[in-house]
Amino acid sequence: MPLLYSLACGSVLLLAFLLSTNALRVNQLANRWLGLFLACVGCVLLGRVLPGTAVVAQYPSLPGWLELTRLAMAPAFYLSVVQFTAPNRSLEWRDGFHFLPWLLFLLLLLPALLGLGPAGVTWLPSGIGRALVFAMPKVQAIGYWLAAYLALRRHQRHLLHLTAQPEPIDLQWLKQVLWGLALLVGLWLNELFFHLGWVLTLTPAGYLGAVFYLAHYALRQPEVFAYSAPVRAEIQELWQEEQAQDQDSPDLAPSPSPKQSRLSPSQVAYWQQRLRQMLEAEKVYLEADLSLPALAQRAGLSTHELSYVLNEGFGVNFFQFINAYRVAEAHRLLASTQHQHLSMVGIAFEAGFSSKTTFNTTFKKVTGLTPSQFVQEVRAGKAPLPAPPSGAWLPPMGSVG
Repeated sequence: MPLLYSLACGSVLLLAFLLSTNALRVNQLANRWLGLFLACVGCVLLGRVLPGTAVVAQYPSLPGWLELTRLAMAPAFYLSVVQFTAPNRSLEWRDGFHFLPWLLFLLLLLPALLGLGPAGVTWLPSGIGRALVFAMPKVQAIGYWLAAYLALRRHQRHLLHLTAQPEPIDLQWLKQVLWGLALLVGLWLNELFFHLGWVLTLTPAGYLGAVFYLAHYALRQPEVFAYSAPVRAEIQELWQEEQAQDQDSPDLAPSPSPKQSRLSPSQVAYWQQRLRQMLEAEKVYLEADLSLPALAQRAGLSTHELSYVLNEGFGVNFFQFINAYRVAEAHRLLASTQHQHLSMVGIAFEAGFSSKTTFNTTFKKVTGLTPSQFVQEVRAGKAPLPAPPSGAWLPPMGSVG
């Protein structure tokens, strides 16, 4: 088993180096925080490899130094998630507060780690001192895990206001990493409390597999917010307004409109008509990479103003607005005899979708039928017109094509 721990340790430290040195040239600050988290994980794994070696005999305080990094793991991972999900966030001095427990324990343990005397926690009653040292990493792990999970959920909701195709940048891989971390915490707790033999046997392989899984996705990540600095600042401001009034609503439901009135009612009505004309005449919804900033630039609006028009004028978010047109286009293609040679994926791509999953989910949401069911209805001669659920999804379907 030391061999598996050694492989996991070496792999995670290499991945930490690649991310920390910005080898990918994407999501720079987020990857530096992620690299710090992985470096801490590597130190903890190294602490499992060293016992009984000549290195520990020569440097007896080294395991203590390595174990201390455990208190920096959870904050570093959380700050990485925060940075991945923030369009325009820079390093803030307040971020240092997350590492106060680590700093406190460093100061308390420093005399012992330097061989200058007993640890500073000796002034506490022995039971309290041991409980504090034992409980802090567990409390941190649970608290920061929950905070990171909520940040990722909020990010995935926010993306519906930014893009009609969120999959490439929805950080689902990072959400899966969170569940992997939950599993690793479970393995750790088993080592401490339950001592299930078969789980202990699989634990080293579990750590190694988790490292390879993370490396696979981390080294393929795209830039989450590939926009200019002014546009990122606008998106950040927009999301802060939405977050201030965030409600735990279904993923595809429009969030409440921003409180600040960006346009007058007459201006909103004008831009409603202008957007309808633009989409029906130019069919920009067929562009798979169309985003809120890109459409705003074409329309001559700011990103914030376009979001306001969609929320106030149409009662939908960007995801719903663009994909309603795409569903209408797919509806036309599926009902056309000239396009029967296309597969479902081909129909999806022709209509502007770049994900079969989004196509299937959105088509059923708008029409009440899956694409396959709709084709069956067409062949039976009784295909219904797509009806937006609860009248919430616009635009008029019959006008597309």
